[in-house]
Amino acid sequence: MYSFTYDKYNYFTDGENKVVAVATYAGKPVRGVAKCDPNDNFDLATGKELAAARCNAKIAKKRQANAFKQMSVAKAQLEQAQKQYHNMVNYYEDACEALDAATVSVADIENRL
Repeated sequence: MYSFTYDKYNYFTDGENKVVAVATYAGKPVRGVAKCDPNDNFDLATGKELAAARCNAKIAKKRQANAFKQMSVAKAQLEQAQKQYHNMVNYYEDACEALDAATVSVADIENRL
């Protein structure tokens, strides 16, 4: 189960109604923003929590896209390896048949001598 902690984010606030949580993914910054409605009371802790959760959601989305891309590459490699294996099985079976035929041919010649 994946979980995240709030302490891995850097937080910035304007002190009035906005909190920004910043983290990195693949060496690039990712931001999550929480902005308080002017009719509500600003709460820094809630703002941090929401900004971090939004930042985490963006990172999770990027991570999922990257995982899907890597999975697709691995699947293509697997399919290529399976095709190569199938080709080598056929090659081996042909080699076995050729060896059997060659062995019979040698035995036939030796029997005529």
